[in-house]
Parts: sequence; structure tokens; C-alpha cells
Amino acid sequence: MEGIKLKEIEESIKPKDRNNIKNELFKSVKINSKEIEKGDIFVALVGKNHDAHAFIPEAIQNGAYLSIVEKPVEYPYLLVDNTYDALKKLAKLVYEKSQAKSIAVLGSSGKTTTKELICSILSQKEQCCKTKSNENNFIGVSKTLLSIKDEKVCVVEVGTNHQGEISDIKTFFEPDIAVFTNIGKSHIGNFGSMDAILSEKTSIVSFDTLVIYNYDDLWLRKAFNKRNAVKCSAINPLADVYVNKVTDNGVELSVFGKIIKLNLNNDKINIYNILISIAASITYNDKITQDDINRAMLEFEQPKFRMQTEIVDNTEFILDCYNANPDSVKYALNVLKNKKGRALAVLGDMLELGEFSSSLHREIGDFIKELGVDLIAYGNDAYYIYESAKSNVKAYFFRDKQDIANTLKSIYKDYDTILIKGSRGMKMEEIFFLLKGEV
Repeated sequence: MEGIKLKEIEESIKPKDRNNIKNELFKSVKINSKEIEKGDIFVALVGKNHDAHAFIPEAIQNGAYLSIVEKPVEYPYLLVDNTYDALKKLAKLVYEKSQAKSIAVLGSSGKTTTKELICSILSQKEQCCKTKSNENNFIGVSKTLLSIKDEKVCVVEVGTNHQGEISDIKTFFEPDIAVFTNIGKSHIGNFGSMDAILSEKTSIVSFDTLVIYNYDDLWLRKAFNKRNAVKCSAINPLADVYVNKVTDNGVELSVFGKIIKLNLNNDKINIYNILISIAASITYNDKITQDDINRAMLEFEQPKFRMQTEIVDNTEFILDCYNANPDSVKYALNVLKNKKGRALAVLGDMLELGEFSSSLHREIGDFIKELGVDLIAYGNDAYYIYESAKSNVKAYFFRDKQDIANTLKSIYKDYDTILIKGSRGMKMEEIFFLLKGEV
């Protein structure tokens, strides 16, 4: 894609003032002064705890031709009332100018894995632009759209932790395809009800958006059952994409009426993420083949701290430390239970559950009792997991990570598999690092 013209920028953000601008064409738009290259535009965002105007000299030194600012500076600038609004408008400008098709990935869990899987499959046929890491708020979505160059398709992860965030994203990004992994209790403390979560996450959908969703999720079925949408199911042959049968080497899928044999040997990838990724990829490009999909699955690597496997002596550790909500914890526990030998779950707090936190943590404790895996609980509300589970399983509760690491050093060899999971704010991976003496 050719660069961005000054005229296009001014028509988009409608600046109040301009100063000393010598260039008419710009390479790209960035918000990190350290990432600036010659010919770029630097957007000086102003937050509660930072003001990027202080980094304009660094941006200029690194090659910025222009800054978008909220207050006059001595360097070339366009002045606006709000640089966040300008960032969104510029993201929309670049996205529409690129003419790339877009696939948005939404849901309470599994978004990053699904996004990576879709891009892995599509990349077998063409270049694919995607969200970096899990940058899925409006700034992350803006950065993703601004990163489009010559790619014809962009896979955008879209997330929210409060009401109105996705509606705001929709003002500058309306995807061609929207895929939904699930609707769970993640951030329910900020929303108050499951209906509110459902309404927020599905607000990205417009009349002409093609929807692909997990047909086994009752909340998503409630939202889209009357819509002409692509349905994915692990159990229901009425879906467009479903598991036909499990084989010795993997699974056999029915995909829009055709059988695809998948050589799946990674039990830590949620089957719904796989089904939805295949559905989205083939919906976008019907030239995708069975060989393309199997090659993509073979090349695929789980994002860091998402069901990441590490071996210490003969014990397998599963580090799933990037996020946690009741649904994702139950899924990870089921993976743990299906492993051979003795199993231990090291679980931290699930955050942002609000008034529902104690009951939802107790629910996990009850689930552990049914599974019969041993437990180490860490944090504050994780105490309710321990309290509910301790009568039926071997259980510990700690408020200090070093104490957990010390305990693990004496018992981890007794277990074949150990799951470590908690919300991102709990930084549960530090327990593993302490165990290995890396902290």
C-alpha cells in the first residue's frame, strides 16, 4: 500500500491547526516513539499517568515527519482536541485505504489462540496481518489496522472488560467476518450479568457482517440462532462445521459438507478454537485444503503462557497463566484430568468477577472435587476454591508464591502433570520460575 497523504489525514482528523509541515506523504502511523522510522507519523497520546508529548523529540530524532498533538510543540504537527480520537480515525483511514478484508475474533476466552490459528491457516495461501500478542482493546485494534501494508486479509482480536468498549471500536472498525468463541463469566464483575456481556460482545455485528460462532454455546445460540450464520459444533451434525468422529490419529471434521481429516496431536488446543478457525479460513478463502490445514496445525505454536508445556525432570508442567475465568479454568482442569497419572492444579485468583467472585471460586472448588485432582490455591478469593475442595482432595492454600515454590520442590516429582493457572494480574508463571530458581 502506498503511503498516507497529508490531504487524506487532514480530511480524516480535521485538525484545528498545523505547523511547519514540509512533507505531503507519510509511511505509517505509530504511538511508540521508539518504534518510529523515517517518514512515520507519531500520535502523542495523553493518558492518566503519561503524556506522550514528552517523547516527541525522540520520535523526531528517529525519523518522524509529523506528530499529532493536543498542544502546540516546536516540531511539525497537526493539532487536535483528542489524540485518541485521532488515532481511531487514522486507523479507519488506513484500513479502508488498504481494502483488506477483515476477520474479527471475539469471545470470553480462546480469542488469541483462535486468531493465531486462523492466521496460521490463511498464511498457507497468502500473507496475513494480525493482532500482535493479545492487544485487543481500542488502542490494540487501532494498532492492528494501522499495521496493514499489502496484506489482503487482517485478523483482528477484539476484547472488552467494560460496557461500551466494543461499541466504541465499532465506530472505526466494522469487520467483514466476526467469529465468536464463547460467552463466559469473564469480567462479569464489570458487567453485572451474562446478558450484558452477550450484548457487549455481539455489538460489533452489523446487518451485513458474516457471523461464525460456537453453536454449542447457549448464549451465542440465543444471539444468533435466527441469523443466517455459520455454526460450529463439537457434537451437533446440524452445524455447518462439526466433529464427525474421533480417530486414532486425530479427528474427522465435516466442513461445509466435505470431510477433512485432521492429524491432531495437541490436546491442549480447544476443539472449538480449531473448528471456528477452520470455518473462518475456508469462509474467507475456499481454496484452503486439508493439507493446508494440517500443515498449519503442525506449524502452530501456542502463544506464551497459554497451555504452554514445560518438563522438569519427568513432570509435565502446563503453564496457562495469561488469563482465567470460570470457563477457561474448567477447560484447563479437564485437560489436566485427562492426562495419565497423578495430577495437581495450582490455581490463583480469577479477577474482575465482582460480587460473584466468592460463589464462582467455590464453583471451581466443587468442580475439582468431582475431578479428584489435588490442589494448591493461591491469592485471596482462591481460598474459596480451597475451602470447597479440601474435604475430597489433597489441598493447600497459600498467600505467598515462595511458600508455594518451596512446597512444590518437595512434592512435584510425585505428580505426572501440574497445571499452573490464574488471571494475568496474579502472574502465576512466577511460581514456576521460583521452583526452577530463575527468580
